[in-house]
Amino acid sequence: MASLHGRRPAVDLDQVTEWDAVVIRTDYSDDGAWERVAAGLRQPWAEGVESSWHAVEGAGWAGADADEVLAALPDLHDVVFLADADTMCDEQNSLLAVSTDPDMRDEEHEIPGLGFTSRFRILPTAVAEMVGNLAIANMDYEDFSSSAHGDPQRIHRGFLTPE
Repeated sequence: MASLHGRRPAVDLDQVTEWDAVVIRTDYSDDGAWERVAAGLRQPWAEGVESSWHAVEGAGWAGADADEVLAALPDLHDVVFLADADTMCDEQNSLLAVSTDPDMRDEEHEIPGLGFTSRFRILPTAVAEMVGNLAIANMDYEDFSSSAHGDPQRIHRGFLTPE
């Protein structure tokens, strides 16, 4: 679905740092689900480490797919997160994590956890952990994608979540 002007609105990320998760809301069917996503995004990713995220919302983003989002983003982050129709319908409200690296290629493997993809689902509570680890170069995008690859539902649930 294209916006009224045939392309998506420009994204202003001038005030956003590498520590901020960028979340594009592309589905407006369930405000309650969006509130649950926002609550999850606000969760700290480690003891004493606050999360930080920047929401991009507006009618011009309704129905946007990952490729449209990537085309509109300035070159800033390793990953962008979409709150899409699946997010709003999923009882876990998992977001779509999308690599911004145009050279990343999916690598499938028959052993769970060894393959990775440029796009995968992630729980909102795990977003700050991912962004923080990418910001300090402690982990790579592929580490998180591989975790999702190894999950039966293909969702990264976080490495620091309680057992």
